[in-house]
Amino acid sequence: MSKNQRIFFPHKRAIRLLAAICLVFLFSLTLTAASLPERYRRWLEEEVVYIITPKEREVFLKLQTDRERDIFIEAFWKQRDPNPSTPQNEFREEHYRRFNYANQFLGRGTGKPGWKTDQGRIYIILGQPNNIETYENIMGVYPTQVWFYYGDPRYGLPTGFNVIFFKKEGTGEYILYSPSDHGPQALVADYMYNARDARDAYQRLYQLSPNLAEQSLSLIPGERLEPGVINLASNRLLATIMSLPQRKVEDAYAEAWFRHKDMIEVEYSTNYIRSDFEVWTVRSGQGHYLVHYSVEPAKLSVSQDGQNYLVRFDLNGRVSDDKGRTIYQFDRSIPLNLTREELAEIGKRAVAFQDVFPLVPGNYTLDLLIKNPVSREFSSFSRKLVLPDNSGQPEIGQVLLAYGQLEAKDSNGLVPYQVGDKQLLSRSLKSFTASDSLVTCVQLSGLSEELKNKSSLRISLMSEGQAVQSRERPAREASPEGLIIESIPLAGLKPGYYSLTADLLLGGKLLDSRRAELEISPLANLPAPILVSRTVLTGADELLATGIQLLNSGNIQEAAERLNRAYSLKPGPVAALALSEALFRKGEFQRVIELLGPYDQPEAPAELVSLLGRAFHSLNQPARAAVYYEQYLNRFGVNLEILNFLGSCYYQMGDREKALALWEKSLGLNPDQEKLRELVNSLKKK
Repeated sequence: MSKNQRIFFPHKRAIRLLAAICLVFLFSLTLTAASLPERYRRWLEEEVVYIITPKEREVFLKLQTDRERDIFIEAFWKQRDPNPSTPQNEFREEHYRRFNYANQFLGRGTGKPGWKTDQGRIYIILGQPNNIETYENIMGVYPTQVWFYYGDPRYGLPTGFNVIFFKKEGTGEYILYSPSDHGPQALVADYMYNARDARDAYQRLYQLSPNLAEQSLSLIPGERLEPGVINLASNRLLATIMSLPQRKVEDAYAEAWFRHKDMIEVEYSTNYIRSDFEVWTVRSGQGHYLVHYSVEPAKLSVSQDGQNYLVRFDLNGRVSDDKGRTIYQFDRSIPLNLTREELAEIGKRAVAFQDVFPLVPGNYTLDLLIKNPVSREFSSFSRKLVLPDNSGQPEIGQVLLAYGQLEAKDSNGLVPYQVGDKQLLSRSLKSFTASDSLVTCVQLSGLSEELKNKSSLRISLMSEGQAVQSRERPAREASPEGLIIESIPLAGLKPGYYSLTADLLLGGKLLDSRRAELEISPLANLPAPILVSRTVLTGADELLATGIQLLNSGNIQEAAERLNRAYSLKPGPVAALALSEALFRKGEFQRVIELLGPYDQPEAPAELVSLLGRAFHSLNQPARAAVYYEQYLNRFGVNLEILNFLGSCYYQMGDREKALALWEKSLGLNPDQEKLRELVNSLKKK
């Protein structure tokens, strides 16, 4: 469509309708914000109303305490600080300078605070104009101001542009002018000239002020348009200006902080860093999946330790099911000691922290929290995982795109992104160069022996719907786990966006298909990330982790079987505790006591002490149980469940007075225990 093409439709009506919808939406938000304490309502609805993003606003309105709101506000400004290493926040200082200027000078005579006026909004968003032209004393022309700004093309702005304000019908406040919505006829005084249309108004305005007449047709200097043409470029410019503050900030920090605010210390809260993530899931041969993931922080902060430099990241992972229950939780600490030369190398290349863990079939959410204790920075990631049981139907798993492969060095277990005896080299962002060989890995499942011999996998590299490379492999060449690795040279391919499709075929019939997107960069070379991992996953580790997951999912029998095998392969307190929990839920209390006996040491963890107490209690040995309950309370502090169990033990041993004292203490800590209150009251009446 030509920019000069005339478009005839009732655009003003549509714009009025859109404005009404926006007002309704904003009104609903205002109603929600009205419940805030006044200083926070003022901050949200007045001070930052033009620069806060919808996501930030949504998170702020969810906060329940003033402390949380204060932390959020600090994080809000820190995300916009152009130089976080200095004590001043130049962005915040400039914003309040603009806000105060607007209130002091741009609301005069309007009956409203300056920030609410159109001029106040533009001033707060764009700052002081580079030049102002004023047309206020021209007979037949309503008062008009033209503010000129230099623009930054990085944010979709032209290198120079105007913002025009005028007084409608010559009175009131200056309002924002749109060449499409208003046109030159809005600037020409009706009492002197009754313009027939936009062309007539333009001609009359040109006679009075040629420069203003030209500017009235477009906000972009030098753009030539006919009067009456809807100026799409000017409309886009105004929309870009209004969204400019939101486009300049990455607001992912707000949701990340809200999701993990109860897990991160206050000093981390305002220091969010962006990270790139990748998750790749494959079926193992043991009935579960292997979840490989990679984290690439946008920056690394280090601390000096003598001649070396220390980098450390602490990872906390949580897998929850569709009911919100925690199915699996894990922690990783990844320290790096670097020389000065290695640190300089990291400055040129990204660092990818990689890990792998097993997961039983199901529908989950994986939440990953990454903390840098050196700089008190954090990042986070969330991904839905759909891991179905083997349906028996032919299908293709998730496609992995890698930039290379190496011989897997560790023969004692599995390292991240290992397939057979190969470790695939994967980065989170799927960018490659023409000098790379694209390594792809695809998993086939649900194939009978007959289908394996008859079917094939076709891998095609596509550009604009056309295959630029294609190759086919017999399905029987897949590994026992159904994995096929294929290497595709990218030499000779033009830079641009491509997709890789994997098609499972049977005699020309498509059984299943998967797709992955990639980019071939125009750069001659893309530095590969430095891969860091501390994980070597053994068979015992897989059995232990999946046994715990089954236990948390309520599949007690299968959990006990896996945990028993894990303990047989690798005895230790962690496996013993997990197996004992499964045995306890099966009612095998004596086995719990026998299994945990060797680990009943003075430094035993809380879970072990509690479990031994519950096992003895279940065997009707209250005196033995009370010893462990007392130990728990003395070492780990008050726990209502343990406190009530201990009261039950003393009651069974005939010490009603001590039992009542413990239960009354429990009710003092939590009065909402109706059944316990009824028991205490009934005992007091006897």
